[in-house]
Amino acid sequence: MELLYRPLRWYDVPYFKKIQAMKIIVDHREMRSKVIGSLEKLGADIEITTLKVGDYVVSDRVAFERKRIDDLFATLLERRELFSQLTDLAKSYKRPILIIEGDDPFFSLNRRMHPNAIQGILNTIALMRIPTLFTLNEAETAQVITMIAEKEQGKRNRPFNQHGKRSRLSQCEAKEYVVSSILGIGPTVARNLLMHFGSVENIMKAPRDELIKVKRVGSNTADRIRGLAGGLYDLR
Repeated sequence: MELLYRPLRWYDVPYFKKIQAMKIIVDHREMRSKVIGSLEKLGADIEITTLKVGDYVVSDRVAFERKRIDDLFATLLERRELFSQLTDLAKSYKRPILIIEGDDPFFSLNRRMHPNAIQGILNTIALMRIPTLFTLNEAETAQVITMIAEKEQGKRNRPFNQHGKRSRLSQCEAKEYVVSSILGIGPTVARNLLMHFGSVENIMKAPRDELIKVKRVGSNTADRIRGLAGGLYDLR
């Protein structure tokens, strides 16, 4: 089958030689990614907050949803949330943008999905009028966001705030949020724990030896979970 879709890469975005200081609002769940550090190196003024919609906001009308290839697969097939997230983004911002980060999705996902299915998903996103940009890593993602932020903000320097509401918060997202709030646990580890134990309650009850069997959970993380779940509440 000849694919009609050519992924739009970051270097297809017009380059701006001089990048002025700009404000970028970032969702707190992105703090563990290397995108923020790359944005700061490019001179961006970062504000960390809890975004109800999207991962990065660069103006009143432009916001980004960032998906790594593995997370894209999870939101598509396991949690079935991708289209609801994009719908909320499109309702809240005039210029929503999806960034898919990692290898070519046709190469990375075709072991799990038929190429026709992948093409169908990308076609659906296109029909939602949401541009999709492809980057290889966090540094490229930061460069895309910075370039578009510079074009949006330019010399206007007018303040803007994040806005938008989610139409729903799934139980999976709520559980991931609770687990990822533990110090040292990010979204990926939270999902690993939930997939291994099945529930937040089972994670909190799990013995240390069982916790460290989970991928990317080390002894320090296991100790934090046990200390939070079993330690006494003491204000002293």
